[in-house]
Amino acid sequence: STQADSGANTSIPRSFHVMVFLHAGRSGRVVSLAAFYAAYCEARRRVLERAERQGKRIGPKWLGVLACQLLNKVSALLGVQMASEGGEGLDLLDPSRRYLIVWHPHGFIAWSALFVVSRMAVLGHPHGKEWFAMVAPALFRIPFMSEALMLANGRRVDKKVVETYLDTGGSIALQPGGVREQIRTRHDQEQAVFPANLGFIRMALKYGMDLLPVYIFNENQMFHRVDGFEKLTESLYHKTGFCMPPVTAKFGLPLAALLPLRTEVHVRWGAPVEVGAAIEEPTDEQVEELFVKYLAALRKIFTQHAHECLPPSVAARGLTVIRLDGRPVPPEDLECTAAVGGSASPPSSVGVGTPRSRL
Repeated sequence: STQADSGANTSIPRSFHVMVFLHAGRSGRVVSLAAFYAAYCEARRRVLERAERQGKRIGPKWLGVLACQLLNKVSALLGVQMASEGGEGLDLLDPSRRYLIVWHPHGFIAWSALFVVSRMAVLGHPHGKEWFAMVAPALFRIPFMSEALMLANGRRVDKKVVETYLDTGGSIALQPGGVREQIRTRHDQEQAVFPANLGFIRMALKYGMDLLPVYIFNENQMFHRVDGFEKLTESLYHKTGFCMPPVTAKFGLPLAALLPLRTEVHVRWGAPVEVGAAIEEPTDEQVEELFVKYLAALRKIFTQHAHECLPPSVAARGLTVIRLDGRPVPPEDLECTAAVGGSASPPSSVGVGTPRSRL
């Protein structure tokens, strides 16, 4: 029996043992790499949460500036860069005040917010105070993007996180339409989507922070929308938390999110919208009144700069405003009244069945 076993063992080729050893080695390396990455992700999550609890930046300022410069160079290499910056808001800012920056539009993937203008947050431009951009939490699960966002002052758009930064005296930036605007984004129509509860308006009232609107022209023209996949886009968002509308990009490639069309971005700052003293629990009427004033400021940016910054056919279609609560969009004549101090309560004659308007 011993001889038989010995014979059986010697009949197995030596190369088989070598293959088993190599396979075990590769499996061990894969497991080790997976364990290391899991540990790294956990450490990254803790670093982000600690910064959000303390209302602070992550790492030294020079590291954030370096990260933003790298993002800027990558964007320029891919053909997207800021061609101009302006707007009356740049001349009306008070360095002693805090502002709640509100940017439009969201775009297909908010390219400019990360790759083009993120350095403004770290450098404290335009009002001289460092600010933090609130973005979708799902983005912090994407390798490399999460690190870039963290260093470029990106934080999760969560009420507790927002209030922490505001309670500690910080300034923040919000994109009110969020994923709902992203899902609707088109290259041939500019849109501004507003959430049902107008949370950014309520936050400005609660903290007495003036609203600073900014429009990033040509954000929507970096990709071309492919129609017919709306339900698929919605389903993907609900199941994964991610949203990327079907698009074509450079060379006509489909879904090439990192190959945008060559685009010149134009940033225009609007006049600050005064909020006044802080109101701990603003009423719906006060929220609506401030929203009317904010919308007037946003539309003013668009009418003043669209024809010089957008493709003519897109500028001619104007800005579509959508309220997700189904309430009527304030007409422009009402906005003008509010802007000069008149009543901003929407009249009952405005049709409730018209949830959008075009300039």
